[in-house]
Amino acid sequence: MEVQSDLSRLDDILRQTVTAIKDSRQQINSIADEARAEANRIARELAKVREEALAVIEQVDAVREEEQRTRMKLMRVSRDFKRYDEKEIQQAYENARDVQVRLIILTEKEKDLRAKRDELERSLRSISRLLSRAETLSTQVGVALDYLSGNLDQLSQAIDTMEEKREVAIRIIQAQEEERRRVARDLHDGLAQQLSAALMGLEVSQRLLESDSGRAKQELSNVELIIRDGLKEVREVIFNLRPLSLDNMGLKTVIKGLISRLQDRTGIHILLSVHGEEQKLDGTTSTCIFRIVQEALNNVIKHANASEIKVRLEFAP
Repeated sequence: MEVQSDLSRLDDILRQTVTAIKDSRQQINSIADEARAEANRIARELAKVREEALAVIEQVDAVREEEQRTRMKLMRVSRDFKRYDEKEIQQAYENARDVQVRLIILTEKEKDLRAKRDELERSLRSISRLLSRAETLSTQVGVALDYLSGNLDQLSQAIDTMEEKREVAIRIIQAQEEERRRVARDLHDGLAQQLSAALMGLEVSQRLLESDSGRAKQELSNVELIIRDGLKEVREVIFNLRPLSLDNMGLKTVIKGLISRLQDRTGIHILLSVHGEEQKLDGTTSTCIFRIVQEALNNVIKHANASEIKVRLEFAP
């Protein structure tokens, strides 16, 4: 009776846990949906602002050329009053003034559009990072939910040996790795937004090269920052999702790279000691070990307030 009561309590605990995880996943999916909708809205507004900015830049260039012509005309009139009557002189002054006013207004409009464009690009990058994190978290929660949703009695009966338990864990990690590869591909596709911004900046720079080299250089600097920021972010995310170097560089080298990244990011001194001769492991085993080390280091960094971490990697025959 006592054993039966304990099993009932375990079933109740399991059901409550599954319900709580389902509720949490719904909240995560809701956040992801809102972030996706906001990202789409920002992308549409950004495309519109870029078009307006290009149009205004063309207007500025045209009005600047007109301003030069009116200025030359005003200089000729000012040098030779006798050749022009009072009406022509007044008209030259008014034309020059009107063009200058239009140029000031358009220049300010261009400046405002550039600022709005930069702000929208920053917002789009931020909301895209939030969306990526929410989708990854939803996938991971889904894996845990699928695992827990199985009947507790059937699970206990089916997994009789440690080998079977190990195989179940490997299948779970394989599913997670496949999902990480999918998210990595999605992130690659997401580069289209940043490449579009860079391309737009290059187009603007080409238009400005002859008329305003200073502004052209500034625009090229903005393009360089966009590209560098995108590459850095994508490389970091892809490494965290799927350390591709595991396939050809080996477990020890990849763990060293992980430790180097964490030291640079946190400033915590991490020592790695390797014992035994490194062996060639299959991809799934290498991934399992790497994920264990990665998760353990992240937990220590987040919760232990450590100033130094030691990692021991041992290869046994």
